[in-house]
Amino acid sequence: MRPCSAALAAYLAANNTAVIADLYTFALARGEVLRYSGWGTALAVPGTAFIAGSLNEGAGDAVAFPLGPRFGRSKVTTKIGVEATELDIQIFAGDTDQVGTFGFADAVRLGLFDGASLELDRLFAPPPVNGGALDPNLGAIVWFYGRVAECDIGRSSITMKVKSLMNLLAIQQMPRRLYGASCTHIFGDTMCGYDRVNGRNAAGAGTGIGSVAATAQAGSTQAQIATGFTPSPVSAYDQGTIIALSGANAGASRTIAQLVDGVAQLLKPFLSPVALADTFQLLPGCDHTVATCNAALNNLLRYGGFPYIPPPEAAA
Repeated sequence: MRPCSAALAAYLAANNTAVIADLYTFALARGEVLRYSGWGTALAVPGTAFIAGSLNEGAGDAVAFPLGPRFGRSKVTTKIGVEATELDIQIFAGDTDQVGTFGFADAVRLGLFDGASLELDRLFAPPPVNGGALDPNLGAIVWFYGRVAECDIGRSSITMKVKSLMNLLAIQQMPRRLYGASCTHIFGDTMCGYDRVNGRNAAGAGTGIGSVAATAQAGSTQAQIATGFTPSPVSAYDQGTIIALSGANAGASRTIAQLVDGVAQLLKPFLSPVALADTFQLLPGCDHTVATCNAALNNLLRYGGFPYIPPPEAAA
């Protein structure tokens, strides 16, 4: 059973005809929410039409679903039991379909939809009278919810595969931890305990390796930011994080591949151009070795690796 509003349940119990329209809601990883109507016209759906837990719950008295790209999709199956399901979406985007300042295909290519959530709602309405407008007040049912996985951009369409959240169980590392020489903790997580912002180890002792404010200097591009900052040790911010605080990329973050001669070389470029005086926050990184954990971060008590395991050739 799928939950729905009382008005929709009463209507479906008393009538055998209804018009159904698909509504697509994308919640991007950087915070934007994109809504599109799968009907022939734009729709304004009351917020009360959506059930609790929907991405559109509490989004306003009238949630706007404008016309955007044309969508085609595979069928959604419902089964008893536990099974990870997938939804294949075909998107036909035109030149006027934009995501911010990017065309829809460019936005997908640049990774704006990586890790995005998708909610497919089915809006039920009485048949329009004499070709009139659709009445969106009955209610909507959440038909599918998942995360965007693989995307394939063709010449005329975009194919997007969306996997249900059940798929997260299939990609979990089991057993949770494996024996290995390098540390298996995520730098800065609860197991590691290092405070990347304040530069303190798990015991609360300061190390001097923490958050650094930087300003884009001459020579900065989307792929590398000239900061003029030279860390000590020089590799302390390699594999670290750079967060844009101002400018066109404000709020976006990237991984620092290497910080050399004051220039942060990024693993993946920022989406928008970087201007002089744009401000950034630099957070340190870790190569998960004993040497770095001990000498640079003074966090050896939380080291999560097993560097003295004999190689397989020496095991009895």
